[in-house]
Amino acid sequence: MADSSDNMKPHPRRGPAWAYVVGGALGLPFAVAFILGMLHLQSTNFGVPPPATLALFGVLLGGKAYLIFSKPLPQLPKRR
Repeated sequence: MADSSDNMKPHPRRGPAWAYVVGGALGLPFAVAFILGMLHLQSTNFGVPPPATLALFGVLLGGKAYLIFSKPLPQLPKRR
């Protein structure tokens, strides 16, 4: 008897959500500091928010990245 696609469980997402959130929280402040450092610019000249605010934005971006990029891999057909 053939398996019905209605009986299949959804595949879990790839990677834990906390990894994306922590990566965003740590990555965004470092990325801003790196870019400003490479361009020899000071953050006070551009009104860059403090690192804690950048970390909060990073958490939001990490959460959105988790929803976008952690889609489950498509299931391959079974071999007989």
